[in-house]
Amino acid sequence: MKRYLLLFVAFILVFSVVGTFSTAKPVAKAQDAPSGTFLGTWPYTLPPDHHLNGFDASGLDTNLGVVYRQIVELTPAYYMWATDEYLPMLATEWGFTEDNTAYFIKLREDALWSDGTPITADDVIATYALARITNYFSVFSGGYISDVVKIDDYTVNFVFAGEPSLVAERGILKSSISAAASYGDLPQRALDMIASGAASDSEEWAALKTEITEFRPTQLLASGPYTYTLDDVSDSYMTLRWQPNSIFSGSVKFGEIRLWAGETEATTPLVLSGDIAHSTNVYPPSTQQAFADAGIRLLIMPRMYGPALLFNFDVHPFEVKEVRQAIAYLIDRSENAFLTNGLGATATVYMCGLLDSSVPVLMNQEDIDKLNRYELNRDKAAELLESVGFAKNSDGKWADADGNVIAAEYKFPAEFADFSAAAQNAIDQMNEFGFDITPVATPWQQTAQDIRDGNFELSVWSWASGSPFSSRQFFGPIQRFNYVGLTDGQKGMNFPMEFEYNGETINLDQMIKDASNGLDIEVQKQRAGEIALIINDLMPFIPLNVILSTEPWNEDLLAGGPADDDPILQNPSADHFVVLYLLNGTIAPAN
Repeated sequence: MKRYLLLFVAFILVFSVVGTFSTAKPVAKAQDAPSGTFLGTWPYTLPPDHHLNGFDASGLDTNLGVVYRQIVELTPAYYMWATDEYLPMLATEWGFTEDNTAYFIKLREDALWSDGTPITADDVIATYALARITNYFSVFSGGYISDVVKIDDYTVNFVFAGEPSLVAERGILKSSISAAASYGDLPQRALDMIASGAASDSEEWAALKTEITEFRPTQLLASGPYTYTLDDVSDSYMTLRWQPNSIFSGSVKFGEIRLWAGETEATTPLVLSGDIAHSTNVYPPSTQQAFADAGIRLLIMPRMYGPALLFNFDVHPFEVKEVRQAIAYLIDRSENAFLTNGLGATATVYMCGLLDSSVPVLMNQEDIDKLNRYELNRDKAAELLESVGFAKNSDGKWADADGNVIAAEYKFPAEFADFSAAAQNAIDQMNEFGFDITPVATPWQQTAQDIRDGNFELSVWSWASGSPFSSRQFFGPIQRFNYVGLTDGQKGMNFPMEFEYNGETINLDQMIKDASNGLDIEVQKQRAGEIALIINDLMPFIPLNVILSTEPWNEDLLAGGPADDDPILQNPSADHFVVLYLLNGTIAPAN
């Protein structure tokens, strides 16, 4: 009965949301701007590092994040996890073509940019041309799409490179569309480059890529109801301002979105003072209790990722499989999870690159039963190290036959409370076991850049992702932070993706890219199982735990937050309810 009631509630929610979306109309009078300010936070950078380019890693994704970019540059659709369906945003129709060779989207014909000009198929074509040259979208980096074709002024076909792909569907429907007019002649030059047949590793391709990523738009044309200029960015907060020409300008209830700068340490007092009404930062258990004691509600939802211990495979002895396996055995992941985020984190069980909650859905039981769960066993860890020539020296440290101790620096992002705690606990446990690991705290942006550049020995970053597909969960970190997913000579972890395994040569990168292709779920499970067993054996990274998002929501300042049992709280951060609820006007000022 409870299941049917939940489905009924979800149906009513979706029906009401779709109704709101379909009746939203653009408005044109600046005096119609709603009152009130939404008080949020995001760790943006300051100009000149802060810029408005949507195809450079230090641009809109860094400075708006996955939540707020979607209310500035709309995506074609919004995904509801509870009902496994997409809701319309910029698009009115979408789907596979009759022969399954392509995927199409049809744009709303009443959608406008913030300067009042229409949003058309040309903007979609331009977005994907720029993304193809820069390898910015997963549909290209994953090899899913071979061409993007304009059918008419509002319809675009995405031609599959091989099998039809549900992963490509999500990538297409969840990627923001940018205004062609913001990028001058670069979209046409990108199209010309693609049409010329130039190779993606050619000098001319690389030169154009550099031009695109270094380009700095002078204005941000928004399809969403909010936009901003660099004058709106200060060292305290940045302000997204309402604009009248979006299809959602008439439904939003806030005239401004104020995003306070900073991560956990900086934002904690601002949440308690009421300067921040909602935050996606990660707060330790003691801080969460302080919020609750202050009467601030805590919303709990999945993040669908967690901290992983990353190895640099150019640093000895981490290229040795048995050493990595030993580390998996010696770390108490339950302890690590608790110190990462209290009861808001759980120890990883299956250790295969897929989220524990997804394993029963994405794999066959036969393959699940073969997984080594690396349950805490320090005797086994010692046996593995001894099997490859290590022994404890007189100081109680593990050393090789030449006396070289297993020593390394472990870099972690100073501002990320969860990743910092996970890293420091892992360091403590490894050192207690007999390693010599030195903690090194760096700014979070520097930590990520050092991982990409291969300028680390051990580090921490996220594994898995907020995606229902195995290929995207496997993506992080062994593609995202490895040479196969990086550019400009970056090596990242430098874990080899082509190697001999069980008597045959495999390309793990291609296996991951292909894992979720096609429409046959059983075939996808078989592919996911093969990859999961390889990762489970080789341990190219240690998936320490998975964290929940425990987010403060000040009901003295915000009305319209979802109930604790609302199906929309099944959505992870990548499909955050705030995006939908801001756009359709569900969230409003409390007073």
